[in-house]
Amino acid sequence: MSEAHSLRMPWWSSPGGLSAGVLLPLFLLIAYSGSSNMPGLTIRGLRYLTEDYILMGIGVIALMGITGWMGAQITSPRQSAARPEFAWDRAAMVVGFISLLAYFIFYRPFLFNPMLLVQTLTGAYRPERADLGLTTGITSFDNMTPAFFSLYAYRSIVLEQKSMPIVRLMFWLLLAATALRVYAWSERLALIEAGVPIGLAWIARFSRNWQRWGLLLMAGPLLAIPMLIGYFGIAEYFRSWQSATYNGKMSFWQFAVGRLASYYYTSLNNGAGVLSTSNWPNFKFENILYWLHHAPLLGPIFSNWVHLQSTQLGQFLQKYGDEEFNNPSGIFAVIYDLGLPLGLLYFAFLSLLAGRAYNAYRSGSMWGVLLYPILFLTFLENFRVPYLGSSRGFTWFVAIVIALLIGRTRRRRAPQPLAVAAS
Repeated sequence: MSEAHSLRMPWWSSPGGLSAGVLLPLFLLIAYSGSSNMPGLTIRGLRYLTEDYILMGIGVIALMGITGWMGAQITSPRQSAARPEFAWDRAAMVVGFISLLAYFIFYRPFLFNPMLLVQTLTGAYRPERADLGLTTGITSFDNMTPAFFSLYAYRSIVLEQKSMPIVRLMFWLLLAATALRVYAWSERLALIEAGVPIGLAWIARFSRNWQRWGLLLMAGPLLAIPMLIGYFGIAEYFRSWQSATYNGKMSFWQFAVGRLASYYYTSLNNGAGVLSTSNWPNFKFENILYWLHHAPLLGPIFSNWVHLQSTQLGQFLQKYGDEEFNNPSGIFAVIYDLGLPLGLLYFAFLSLLAGRAYNAYRSGSMWGVLLYPILFLTFLENFRVPYLGSSRGFTWFVAIVIALLIGRTRRRRAPQPLAVAAS
């Protein structure tokens, strides 16, 4: 179907609405929290998030909101790149198979010793990830899973189409493998990476019946923030709640809000601190191309080429911060790598692309269904890390490219349009 008849979705699911209506107010609240006496708030290291850097952050987020809105206004008279159902299943099967193979290599100690899995699930044993025999460059392909979830969730939830039995089996296996990562190693991000594609699909599904669900969808951020605080608090409960610092001295919600504010404030403060204590830009791309610096074989070559011997963030944390809290922020880290003019251009381009991908997602185009979830998550992660430059983000992006190549269909095969009902 054409973009002119694409699915209506709530304002905050768009790049412009997410930036201006959600991220900007949260940024101001987090920046303010550093000077508050909030229970449970712990600031690591010196405070560098001054008014100048707060204004810089406001400018970046506002720019993303404006350019994201502009990108969503660009429409094409051409029909969306619909794919027949078998093409979506074929793309999902290839990406899902690679993900399952990576998980098989990663989880093989559990598979060959079921009692080890039982002990882990019951809490009797907590294996370190390194103990499972990680294979660098191979097991990292388990992070192709979000691309599989994007395809499967859109077809099954939004379009209400049944995938092939093998694809449905892959979904449950990958969901179980992801859940084990979250449980055994407290990988909050793994759950979010799975939740974003599935969550966006449910938002699109409810948007098809706007008269019934519209009010609830419009109020989405008001509901999501308490859920985020609760989820973060539960994850931190098993790490910190039992310590004498918190236990018995504050309520659970005070603890959860304080820990969440500390987490994001420290990330932004680290990024501002790097800018305050170093010469920038350095054009060594240690943040936006983090994945390339750590890639097998190519990593050392690229690091030597740009003369990167040690990261500026690492040096900063050793001198002024806390090495345990090592997130550089997704805003200031990009500015450090590229400088302010090129950094703003980077954010503007990313947001324009996100706006186009948002339209493609609403119209049921495969490239939008695959690309918009990772860009949506990149926006959400802007306070913490530049997600697209991470190793996890790169692996997800590789899966998107593979899925699009596999999903290509010859013109002589008559496609069945993936129609999405407009509200």
